[in-house]
Amino acid sequence: MLHLVSFSRSRYARLYSFSCTVIACLLFINLSAGWASEKSNDGKNVINALSAHVSGNDLVLTLQGSTAPTYSVFELFKPARIVVDVANAVAPSQETLAIPPDLNITLATQLITDVQPNLTRFEFTLDKSYAFTAQETNKAIVLQIKNFREKEPAVSTKGSKAATTMPGQTMSPGNNKMAAMPSIESQLPTVDPMKAGAEKPAEATTTTMQDKFNFSGYNKEHITVDFYKIDLHNVFRLLRDVSGVNIVVDESVSGSLTLALNDVPWDFALDIILNLKNLAKEERFNTIVIHPKDKEFNWPQRAEDNLSFEADEEMAVQESLIIQQQENIPPQIVEAKKILTQGRKAEKGGNVEVAVELYEKALEKWPKNARLANKIASLYLVYLHQNAKAVFFAQKALKLDKKNSNAALNAAIAHANMHEKKKAQQYFDQSVSFGKPTPEALLSYASFSENQSNYRAAANLLAKHDKLYGQNLSSLVARARILDKMDQRAAATKMYETILVSGFRVPADLKKYIQSRIK
Repeated sequence: MLHLVSFSRSRYARLYSFSCTVIACLLFINLSAGWASEKSNDGKNVINALSAHVSGNDLVLTLQGSTAPTYSVFELFKPARIVVDVANAVAPSQETLAIPPDLNITLATQLITDVQPNLTRFEFTLDKSYAFTAQETNKAIVLQIKNFREKEPAVSTKGSKAATTMPGQTMSPGNNKMAAMPSIESQLPTVDPMKAGAEKPAEATTTTMQDKFNFSGYNKEHITVDFYKIDLHNVFRLLRDVSGVNIVVDESVSGSLTLALNDVPWDFALDIILNLKNLAKEERFNTIVIHPKDKEFNWPQRAEDNLSFEADEEMAVQESLIIQQQENIPPQIVEAKKILTQGRKAEKGGNVEVAVELYEKALEKWPKNARLANKIASLYLVYLHQNAKAVFFAQKALKLDKKNSNAALNAAIAHANMHEKKKAQQYFDQSVSFGKPTPEALLSYASFSENQSNYRAAANLLAKHDKLYGQNLSSLVARARILDKMDQRAAATKMYETILVSGFRVPADLKKYIQSRIK
């Protein structure tokens, strides 16, 4: 009996041990399945929620992810949009990311695969441009849109179901398909086709912050475009709609184009496209003819004979006003305009030295033309690299218009090139002290401050640039470089990583440097 009892206990022990082993295996299988489920996204940042709430006058948008995000945030215009690019991220369904309709904000998501790592783009379309901040909190990207409700009208809650709408809203909030791919036409403004030539009197034209010194000779009206493998004929058709200028394209022109430009003159964009595609243009009578460079185009010899019009009373009145205005123009200015026409022709032909010489002769006859004086300064600075001459004519422009920030910027850069630091500092201060500083003024001043080892001032100028105009490749690289010089290595590395996933087109040599820097 003792032997049998001992055998039973031994058998029970083996059964118990086997049961424990089976249970452990089942638990391991379940845990392995859980681990496999967690790793099914290959370490990607899963964006699993979007929340929106109003805090005071501000709107707070929160994109919640599964890991700490690597991201960049920038602003686009026409229409106003805030764009968040998240590296190596997975976006859920559109229903999961729904925004309350009463906020009048549309959200479009897009996977960008032509960069490494891949980006998931969240594009919030607003009724207008707002100041905003972005920060990372608990694996979430938090956008705080300033004064979103500041101008919202009061809504009665007594017996009324009326809802307020934000001004300028034209797209249904639920129309996510339209929001995901806005038409290019919607981003291109209708503009006055008349160019802002230097021959306009200074009294008749207010110098604006859009007149960037490196766009001398181009139209003041700026556009923002993003073409991706779009047919060339469609590109020219859109530029025609923007400019109001007739555009005729030779039938032998073909191909597609990928191009992204932000805040540039429309005719500057046209010149870039022509250079990329080896095309030429001929312009006359508000008409541009585009043809291959190796193909000659001849205008009709007697094109003027084909022009006709019916005179009516209104046209006669307008014509008399024009004649009267021309009679009131001093003969010196009339002569200056003729010289300006010759100068523009020389400049367009690439003969900048002849153009500057003609512009100087025109300025002698029209000495109160501040814009012309500053244009001469720009040509000396940018193309001829004669800094002393640039300072001389920029100072002439400033004597005529003390608030000419572009002239102050030209003088500042020229003095900096000549290592006259104190004078450069004074003119840089002047270039950003009136109204809304230009992006060129802020970036140039930041670069100057960095070269003077005044890193804090440079960082403040870059922060102001990003707040007014959004981040671009130049501001991101400058930030990273300054952090490096301030020995903030971790922050610099993170900024370099942001540059690689920002979606901006990073030149190959810069990309190679950043990758080696990160390693």
